[in-house]
Amino acid sequence: MTKQYDAIIIGGGHNGLTCAAYLARAGQRVLVLEKRYLVGGATVTEEIVPGFQFTVFSYLVSLLRTEVIQELELVKHGLMLLPFESTLDMAPNGDYLYRAADHWATYRNMARHSRRDAEAYDEYKLRMRHVAHAVRYMMNHAPPN
Repeated sequence: MTKQYDAIIIGGGHNGLTCAAYLARAGQRVLVLEKRYLVGGATVTEEIVPGFQFTVFSYLVSLLRTEVIQELELVKHGLMLLPFESTLDMAPNGDYLYRAADHWATYRNMARHSRRDAEAYDEYKLRMRHVAHAVRYMMNHAPPN
């Protein structure tokens, strides 16, 4: 017996799963094909190094609209957003830049490299919030004709 589908989504990443969920809610028969052993794409948390869990592209999930989370009842289905704790950027020479939710820990670490950059970091974060606000608006509205 051959199954019939209204839509076939190639790729079980977070975008493909979102499309599939909305199509299924609209009454479409949907098939999602994913080459990996698990679905979720950029949202997947896995043990890449023994004993350590990573969500490598978790910053992308911040682009997930609140409306999508609510409409698809993602929390009910297991979505758990974890707060930002820290990030570590390694340089080839073994040096690093550590950024944390703790403002002063980030400041101290940045100041090791550049006091001027550390002092400008708050202004940078404020400007990035403005950029994020503009981008979020564009993502949530249809472009003009």
